[in-house]
Amino acid sequence: MEDNSLGVRKGAWTEEEDMLLRQCVEKFGEGKWYQIPLRAGLNRCRKSCRLRWLNYLRPNIKRGGFTADEVDMMLRLHKLLDGH
Repeated sequence: MEDNSLGVRKGAWTEEEDMLLRQCVEKFGEGKWYQIPLRAGLNRCRKSCRLRWLNYLRPNIKRGGFTADEVDMMLRLHKLLDGH
């Protein structure tokens, strides 16, 4: 799906786009998102690149359910904050 008025691609990301974004962030680092689409050779807006990286491609993103220890910690912190 293209938005011809802005000239940027919208919609689902391809594996090739993910690879280009990954390589660009590895080379130049996070931040300066306004430069990322041009440096990566992507026809995406900077916000789309930033969100794709932060929500899907960052290596330290944890997927899946919580561990028993994480659930226990959340419950203890909730009780602490709730005053009980």
